[in-house]
Amino acid sequence: MFELDQPVVDTRADINAAVKQVFDATPVAMILSRPDGSFEYVNPAMKQMLGYDNDIYDADVVISHPDDLPVNRQIRDRLHRSPFLPVTVEKRYLHKDGRVIPGLLTMVAEPDARGGIKRFIAQVVDLTERRQAEESLWFLTTLLNHSNDAVVVIDPDSGQVLDCNEPAHKRLNYSKAEMLQLKVFDINKTIPTGADWVEFTSRVKQQGNILREGINTRKDGTSFPVEGSISYITQGNNAYLFAVVRDITHRVESEALIRKQANFDSLTDLPNRRFLKNRLEHEIQNAHTRGSHLAILYMDLDRFKEVNDTLGHSKGDMLLLEATRRLKSCIRPNDTLARLGGDEFTILLSDLEDYRIAEQTAINVLNAFKEPFHLNEDCLYVTMSIGIAFYPEDGTTGETLFKAADQAMYEAKAQGRNNYQQFTQSMQLKALLHARLVRDLRRAISEQQFCLYYQPIVELSTGKLVKAEALIRWQHPTRGMINPDQFISAAEETGLISEIGDWVFRQAAWQTAEWRKTLSPNFHVSINSSPVQYLDKTSRMSLWLDYLRTLELPQEAVSIEVTEGVLMDKISTAPEKLRALHDAGISISLDDFGTGYSSLAYLKKYAIDFIKIDRSFVQNLTTDSDDLALCEAIIVMAHKLRMKVIAEGIETAEQELILHDAGCDYGQGYLYSEPVAAEAFEKLFPPNH
Repeated sequence: MFELDQPVVDTRADINAAVKQVFDATPVAMILSRPDGSFEYVNPAMKQMLGYDNDIYDADVVISHPDDLPVNRQIRDRLHRSPFLPVTVEKRYLHKDGRVIPGLLTMVAEPDARGGIKRFIAQVVDLTERRQAEESLWFLTTLLNHSNDAVVVIDPDSGQVLDCNEPAHKRLNYSKAEMLQLKVFDINKTIPTGADWVEFTSRVKQQGNILREGINTRKDGTSFPVEGSISYITQGNNAYLFAVVRDITHRVESEALIRKQANFDSLTDLPNRRFLKNRLEHEIQNAHTRGSHLAILYMDLDRFKEVNDTLGHSKGDMLLLEATRRLKSCIRPNDTLARLGGDEFTILLSDLEDYRIAEQTAINVLNAFKEPFHLNEDCLYVTMSIGIAFYPEDGTTGETLFKAADQAMYEAKAQGRNNYQQFTQSMQLKALLHARLVRDLRRAISEQQFCLYYQPIVELSTGKLVKAEALIRWQHPTRGMINPDQFISAAEETGLISEIGDWVFRQAAWQTAEWRKTLSPNFHVSINSSPVQYLDKTSRMSLWLDYLRTLELPQEAVSIEVTEGVLMDKISTAPEKLRALHDAGISISLDDFGTGYSSLAYLKKYAIDFIKIDRSFVQNLTTDSDDLALCEAIIVMAHKLRMKVIAEGIETAEQELILHDAGCDYGQGYLYSEPVAAEAFEKLFPPNH
């Protein structure tokens, strides 16, 4: 305790035997020391604490930490001044092996007969375990306060918060003092109360631990989702609920985002195909139980692909968003509007009391799309084709209803778009035939089942055969020869028309080159084209020009026929591509003139070389008919614009004569020949031509 430089005199024999007996029996470390600080007696507990035996009495033994020697002097001075007042301090002791032992020293002075100090009596409590416990507690507290999880200790009987770490109260915007005034029910509104709380704590006690999710409420009333692991722990006679709570806002938001991405369209925020499929099956079950009806409206934006391909995907997205807005205005609050992908939308009408509701909804949609779409500087008219199917009449499962509505929608397309059609059983057969047709078309391309027929075009002023129109035919292996009106539409819908159109151009160009060698060096062939071909992003037109160069065929030897709709279309890039072909030397022929909506401005703008008067103006042609007046007007106008005129559908000599007298340049029709194969066409030329 105190150490002096003078030798220690062992006077243990003078110690009262009873005192020694008490000292030896107590488990508390005790020391008797003289006024000079030397040891009079050290009990076994003190020796054991510091690792000594009787060598503790050696003069060179120092048991106080060097830095605490000033503390020893302070204690001695205080006891000299007030010998009857005990002094208690914490100080450090040195173990025999050099370890530092923290201790709690309590010392009093025993006075002698003269009023001085006879000896000091000291009691030392080893604080090692307490310090370790304090350090462990400090470490645990620090760890908990730096944890990402909130830790709350709760009274299982009352729900009172007994303790918590920093994240627990800070995330709720409470001070710790405020937090300890709360009950768990104040923090988490999803925690059961009353009898349910008793049942809940009993279940935690029985299971030892329960993992549950809930909603924590902050001081300001806002809330956030949490996940808590709640354990039941006991310490002596006391029981506690120990809750480790984690903020799962990010996880919940991520899961919500995943669910949204899985069930909703990212562009329009509408339910997607997956969501609609589940909703439809659910509504079908409800309808079956209640004996009610529902309807599916399967809708497709007409010519949306052309918008995307020509104006770009950003404009396409703008169109889809505006279409979504218009569709929302057409449905009832409980109806479901979904985007299936691309340009396809669906409306699910539940609890249908009257089939006319479905028809009226379709009419509302068609009316909503009558107004133009303003996409920044572009103004477009885009329509909708709609197919309707009813449960249970047209299908009793989601799959069959979708299929029926889809078939009805394609029938609406076939009927000219911008209309609605209700499913009929005949559509199913038609759909099967259409699928078979598309399959056969693909095989026809790979197996080269197509051929070209040629119809002569005669120069009316001379009667000479100077041109021909190339017309495709399909030599089907089982159905025989098929005319284009039976398969071109399907080829356009599937995009196969681009491959077919390329083949037609190459075959017609090759035949033209042959006939210019054998029939007439100035012979000219007109080649039909589809509007869909001009939507292709690839440079097919440049490939056509390359092929003409390969054949050493002048560009003016062929012309490309287009319809009025191609020139009128603000979406299509056909006019620009036709201009490029014209500039390269290929003639452009405008087919079926007068049956569409073209204006004179378009004729000038797109550098048309030939105008073909539609057969509808020719078939009833007489010298005093209105058709003649129209034909004469077209011919005069075309000539003023430096264009040549070809009259289609000439079947009689009278029609030929009238058109000749009206100044028409060329004639085409059954009067001269129906379309024939190349071998038969060659025989139409006179011998020694």
